[in-house]
Order: sequence, then C-alpha cells, then structure tokens
Amino acid sequence: MTTPRHTLLGAAAATCLGLLLPAAGQAATSPDAGDYTALPAGTDLLLLYGQHNSADQLRADGRTAVDNLGLKLDVGLLRWVHFTTWNGYTIDPQIVVPFGRQKVGLSGEKTSGLGDIIFGGTLWTIADLQRGEHLGWSLFITAPTGADKREGFALSDNRWAADLQVGYIRRFAPQWSIDLIGQTELYQDRRDTKSEKAPLVRGFAHLRYHLSDATHLAVSYRHTLGAKETLDGTTLSGRKNDGNVTLTWASFLTKQVQLQLQASQDVKVENGPKLRTVGVRALYAF
Repeated sequence: MTTPRHTLLGAAAATCLGLLLPAAGQAATSPDAGDYTALPAGTDLLLLYGQHNSADQLRADGRTAVDNLGLKLDVGLLRWVHFTTWNGYTIDPQIVVPFGRQKVGLSGEKTSGLGDIIFGGTLWTIADLQRGEHLGWSLFITAPTGADKREGFALSDNRWAADLQVGYIRRFAPQWSIDLIGQTELYQDRRDTKSEKAPLVRGFAHLRYHLSDATHLAVSYRHTLGAKETLDGTTLSGRKNDGNVTLTWASFLTKQVQLQLQASQDVKVENGPKLRTVGVRALYAF
C-alpha cells in the first residue's frame, strides 16, 4: 500500500517536534538576560510565562524539507524561585511547571496538557549586587511527567534529563552589562521507544542596555549544538546546529512587579522547525 505524501510529511513533522522541547520551552531552563542575578536571601519570585511559537519551514540537514508545516505551539510556564543561603553561598531552589497546546496544520493534529516538570536551582560563587557581578552554577532535572508523552507533544519528551549551566554577569559600564551562559543537557533513553539522544550544548550571550535601574533592553544570541536522536542506529532527528536572535524589553512597574516582552527568531536551523516566537513574562517578588 502506498502511503499518502501528506501522511509521510505529518509523520516527519511529529518526529521533529521532539526538537521543540529545548526551543519552545526555553523559558523553563534557558536563562533570560538578568536571570543569573543573585538576589538577597529570603526573596521569593513567582513567574508566569506565555509564549506563542510558529513555524512554516521544517529543516533537514540544512535544507527545507517542508515549507507549509503550519506549526503553532502556545506554551505557558509557572515558576517559583526561593533565594536562601547554604554554607555561606546564595542558592535558589525552584520548580517549573510547563503547560501548553500545539497544532500542526499539515497533519491537523492537536495536543495539549501539562509538560514535563523541572526542578533544581543555582549556587552562586560570586554574588555582588553592588558591582553587578555574578557567577552561578545550576543543575535542573526534568522528570517525564507530561501529558501525551507518546503523541509528539513538544513539552513531553518521555525521558529524564539533566541540565547543567554556568552563568556570568558583569556590569562593565554604568548603563551596560553582559551575560554569558553555557549549558549542556544530558538525556536518558526515551522510556517508551528506548531511542537515544546525544547531549545538547548551548551558549548564550545577552547584551543589556539599562535605561534606568528598573528598565533594560537586551539583544541576545543563542547557539545550540547536538541532541541527535537515534533508534537502533537509525536517525530519528538530526543533530542541531542552530542560531537564534532575541530582543527583550523588561521593566519593574512597581518594586514587586516586573513585565518582560520578547520577540525571537531562529536565524539558522540545521534540523527541525524554524521558529518565530513572541513571549511575555510577569514576575512578582515577595
């Protein structure tokens, strides 16, 4: 029996949606400008993120495999962060609960629900608010708790993952600061299919211009490598070699409430959907 072309493309799209986990859910463990600032012990943050991701192109080996994918993915994240001290160091245990819905226009498939819960935190070996210098070391664990794990839901990868990060912030001029972050993710074999996923490596550079103590603008570049997925020697999703540019505006509207707006565009994608993203984040400090 011959398989219809749209069915094949739909299957390919579903396979590549696994690559969206680090991309569309980037607010979960991918740091925004300023996220590696160590705040005083006793501070709590409650954050709510909203992202709308869309993609028409699906890339394979650096070429366009599909140009009418019609992917739409709406992601929400609820995040709680608590700053405290441990052995003289500032730390911030936290938990992230992602949720969302996705639609692939090409195949007509729709999926929604809770994603994989993430927990972990950061330990700072430099935490100098006065000088604007911070150096933090992070560990986040992703648990395979999400809905529709076997249905290609981009927020449910159906495997355990460990995310290791190091982030450095330096205020190098009265109105300028730079954030440099390195990240790697290590993956367990997928629990249902036993497919293997190679480690992912990602680097971030955020350049911030401080309009005031309360408001900043940022331009960010993110590059991602690795995360090739295979099953019994067969490639399910190719190795990532992707670049992304993001523009950010963030401002404390009051001493406790910050609003952040973002626009993001993939400028280079080796394998997977080429995403456009708009996002909003509300932060409440208490």
